Amino acid sequence: MKQIIYILLCAAAGFFTSILVLNNFSIDFTQYAQPIQIGLLVIIGVLLLLSLIKFKQIKNLSKKEVSGDEEDEVDILKYKRFTDFTLFANSSFVLSLLTVCISVITASEMVYIILGIIAVIVSYIISILTSYLLKWAYPDREMPKVSDKNYADKLLAISDEGERHVMLIGLYKSYYFVTFALVIAIILTTLYSVSSGNSQLFSIIIMSIVLLLTHGIYGLAIRNK
Repeated sequence: MKQIIYILLCAAAGFFTSILVLNNFSIDFTQYAQPIQIGLLVIIGVLLLLSLIKFKQIKNLSKKEVSGDEEDEVDILKYKRFTDFTLFANSSFVLSLLTVCISVITASEMVYIILGIIAVIVSYIISILTSYLLKWAYPDREMPKVSDKNYADKLLAISDEGERHVMLIGLYKSYYFVTFALVIAIILTTLYSVSSGNSQLFSIIIMSIVLLLTHGIYGLAIRNK
């Protein structure tokens, strides 16, 4: 699953970059707005369907009565299904938001805006189910509410050493990927601004602020421990 997602992301990034290079970073995305919106809505639909399938699988595994080695195998399956569910739900929310933004900016037909908003709402609702899914998957643990301001600290407190180690690795890799991705995004946006004459200064400033905040929050977090 991870390799497939990685390959798809790399292929999409490579395709997108090659189009920009071939068009001297001056491609007009508005002319491709409709097919992009349709493609995004199809992908969102598939992701939401996969999320519901994983949700159902986790509920069925949680109801299954097991013991001994089989219990460990079921726990591993629940963990993998839960990570897949989270990935699909979060991805659908981001793509739904992207669809709405594209629809508004390009002044698309109202149907795309409505479908995008519906997708955002449905994706958000499914994402909220994460906390309930954790309670079903691990009924013996007192899971904190997502709305709790100390949610992260409480979640770490009820996790064992192995789980905390896995979360640490994931967060550490995410931190460096976000940092690298934002730098690349700033460079590409600058090149697009220069070659097309369409200033993206506001976007560059926003991305720079996000990058600074990312470094600042990470630095303060590890400094104060």
